[in-house]
Amino acid sequence: MKNKLTLSVVWRSTILWSTVGICALLYNVIAIPLIFVPVKLRHKVISSWAYIFTFMCKHVCKVTFSVDGLENLVKSPAIIASNHQSAWETIAFETIFPQHVWILKREILRLPIFGWTIATLSPIAINRAKGSAAIQQILTQSVNRIKKGFWILAFPEGTRVAPGVKVPYKIGVAKMAESLQIPIIPVAHNGGYCLARAAFWMFPGEIKVIIDKPIYPNKSSEELILELEQVINKNLNTITH
Repeated sequence: MKNKLTLSVVWRSTILWSTVGICALLYNVIAIPLIFVPVKLRHKVISSWAYIFTFMCKHVCKVTFSVDGLENLVKSPAIIASNHQSAWETIAFETIFPQHVWILKREILRLPIFGWTIATLSPIAINRAKGSAAIQQILTQSVNRIKKGFWILAFPEGTRVAPGVKVPYKIGVAKMAESLQIPIIPVAHNGGYCLARAAFWMFPGEIKVIIDKPIYPNKSSEELILELEQVINKNLNTITH
């Protein structure tokens, strides 16, 4: 079913992103003194803006979400491997999963103000132009983040993909799990139906998130990434919009 752009969607989306923008400016100010506090506390404070985002989504844009499979989360740090459809999951996952860091291109951290604030969240920043060497950058930084108690959020598709479109998964997530000897938590969602890739309009609806059983690195990277892809695609097929 195709979303219909209505006047209601227009003004609700405008209110949402205007509020998020104002909050971003406030958090940029808050982030300055927080560089002197422990990283986990700093991360907790700054990432709390995700709760404002989901609150606004629910009460302004009429976008709710449900989560199935929370019992599949392990107690120690792991890799959250999810399909990637929009900006929704990047933000909303902060309210669902244990404290985690993102893997992102380092150019984002160079953005004035916004990038500096993101940097306080200790993301794993890589140079995508390095190709295969980027995997080593991820592994090196991941060891540091895991030691600090963070989980790692990764999108094995490598980019945002529209609902219903399938692309091969990149092997980096499997190599990370193998190197760090930590499990991968497969996650599927349909957030792209409410917020499309690089879109402004937030359409009303319920976003469903499915967390599957952890996959442990007890096989080759090729077998591991194939299993991950199959599990996520299986769950995506069960999510109806």
